[in-house]
Amino acid sequence: MAFLYDNLTAVVVGTTVLLILASLQLRAMELSTAASSQEAALTQSEEIATWMEEDLESMGRHIMTTDTVFGGLSRTKNEASPTDSVLTGLSFQYKENAGGAVQTVQYDVSAVKTDRVEGKDRALYQLSRTKGGASAGRTPEMLGYIDVQFLDRTAAAISAPRANTDQIEALRVHFSVISPYRNSKSGVKEVHRMVAFPYTPAQN
Repeated sequence: MAFLYDNLTAVVVGTTVLLILASLQLRAMELSTAASSQEAALTQSEEIATWMEEDLESMGRHIMTTDTVFGGLSRTKNEASPTDSVLTGLSFQYKENAGGAVQTVQYDVSAVKTDRVEGKDRALYQLSRTKGGASAGRTPEMLGYIDVQFLDRTAAAISAPRANTDQIEALRVHFSVISPYRNSKSGVKEVHRMVAFPYTPAQN
C-alpha cells in the first residue's frame, strides 16, 4: 500500500510540475508574441511616417504656382480617426529638378478587412501608392486610420484646400497601425502617429 501511495504521490507531484511548467511556457509565449507584435507595429509606424514625410514634402516642388499641385482629394467618415475622417484618395505632382519631367504620385486607401480591437469592430485600411501610373509600394493591411490635412498659418485645418491653396502653409498626417497579433498581455494594441511639415509651394 505504501508503494502505491508513493507512486500516486509522485504522479500527482509530477503532473503538478508539468502543469506549472506548461503554464509558465504559455505565459512566456504570450509575452513574446505581444512584444513581437508591438515591435512590428512600432517599426511599421516609423517606416510609414518616414516615407510619407519624404513623399508629401516633395508635393509641388519645382512646380509653377499656376499649375495643379494636388488633386483627387477624397475622404470618408470614420470616428476612430482623430480627424473623424479617413483619406480615400490623393494625387499630387512634383519635379525632381526645375527642368525635369512632372511626376504624379497617387495615394489610394481602401478598407481591406474588419477586426476587433479593444472590444470594438474596426475597419483596417491599406494605402497603395502609384508613381507615374506604376505601382510604387503599399502599406501593410494594418492601418486603423489615415488622413492628410492641409493647414493654414494658425495650424487650423482648411476644409476646402483645393479652393484655398493660397492659405496652405503646412501638411499634417494622422495615422495608426494596429498590432498584428493581440492578446491579454499586449500593452500596446494600436500605435498612433502624427507628423507635420511645411507645404513646399508656400516656401517657394
